[in-house]
Amino acid sequence: MAVVGVDFGNLNCYISVARAGGIETIANDYSQRDTPSVVGFSERQRIMGVGAKNQLLTNLKRTVFNFKHMLGRKFKDPYVQDTIRNLPYEVSEGQHGEIRIQIAYLDQKRAFTPEEITAMLLTKLKDTAEEALKTKVKDIVISCPSYFVDAERRALLDAAAIAGLNVLKLMNDTTATALAYGIYKQDLPAPEEKARNVIFVDAGHVGVQVSAASFNKGKLIMKATAFDRRNVGGAAFDAALAKYFAEDFKAKTKLDPLGKPKQMLKLTT
Repeated sequence: MAVVGVDFGNLNCYISVARAGGIETIANDYSQRDTPSVVGFSERQRIMGVGAKNQLLTNLKRTVFNFKHMLGRKFKDPYVQDTIRNLPYEVSEGQHGEIRIQIAYLDQKRAFTPEEITAMLLTKLKDTAEEALKTKVKDIVISCPSYFVDAERRALLDAAAIAGLNVLKLMNDTTATALAYGIYKQDLPAPEEKARNVIFVDAGHVGVQVSAASFNKGKLIMKATAFDRRNVGGAAFDAALAKYFAEDFKAKTKLDPLGKPKQMLKLTT
């Protein structure tokens, strides 16, 4: 049995394992280190990762992405409403106010929760890790944003359980970043000396997290964290650029990609 770490991002995921005296990032079946956080459906099968992303434009209404920040939330949550406004697939409200992603699959319309979609992706990551390590993977450490509230963290744990994984720890992105910096550092101050303070900036697809940490040899203390989870991530920059060029195209050619999901997705890409 092996313990693997997963960086679960809104855009991409990474799988790593500690071995041979270091941390090794595992490549997927496309020989890529990053696996897109995308789950697609065809008539008879589910497609995860690179394969799902590759068929995004041709299978728009049955390919699910940008679902990470729906975990643990209700359908009427303002953040969810803002997110689903620009999604090409159908999202509806369930019987108890939960989010339901509507997909035509196996000759009928099915409704999946964000936790179930996440579990499908985690299953793919688990299979990738087992193929690379030639052993069963049960235990896992998953990173999540420092601003995830209890409901979001519990939803991520539920998704891992559905995928048959035992989460040993949910580690904040900010802590994981600081740990990656300090774990192999040989020039850190001794325990009795004044600590070295370092600021880390983690710019993600949806939000930005900033953390302050102090280091001594064998010791890491997270001093503070701050974040903006909606307005300054990569997706916000993409949206601003896409809107600018959409308006520019409309002024020059009279063609208006705004309001057309496929055209806007191509433009954003």
